[in-house]
Amino acid sequence: MPTILCRNDQNISPGDVMKIAVYAEHIGRQCYDVFAEDGSRTRSETLSSRAQAVSDSLDFGNEPYLSPETTKKVLDLHNMVSGMCFDRFGERGHMGKTMDLLGMARDVDDVLDKLVIYHLSPDELEEAEAEWAHESQCYPTDDITGDDMGSHPRV
Repeated sequence: MPTILCRNDQNISPGDVMKIAVYAEHIGRQCYDVFAEDGSRTRSETLSSRAQAVSDSLDFGNEPYLSPETTKKVLDLHNMVSGMCFDRFGERGHMGKTMDLLGMARDVDDVLDKLVIYHLSPDELEEAEAEWAHESQCYPTDDITGDDMGSHPRV
């Protein structure tokens, strides 16, 4: 698990705080994380309370500052929503995330970049690099001038 440090010099704007507020509001009204076999869905108390806690702790002043406790609340909500939390539902049980929610999540990622620093242990860094290399199917090569696919395994 990476170590997360809060920045003292956050450099956030009232617009950044508004992005978090809109995200928390959307989650509190439109997202669900508990699904029954009969197709019904509900919002867990945990999801509701995290969205409300974020909304309640935001500083809407001209020079906002988010405390480490507030930053942790935003991180906890963001992590929960990135998992099994959906705001789009279709026929036959289809669940998804709308482009609006994905855009808000990206905006919150940008704000979180201003609020926190992630430190990975050497083992975590090695694991992350291995996962990235595997997922991206990148193969190291010394020759970048041509297509050297002959020397790599084909799928």
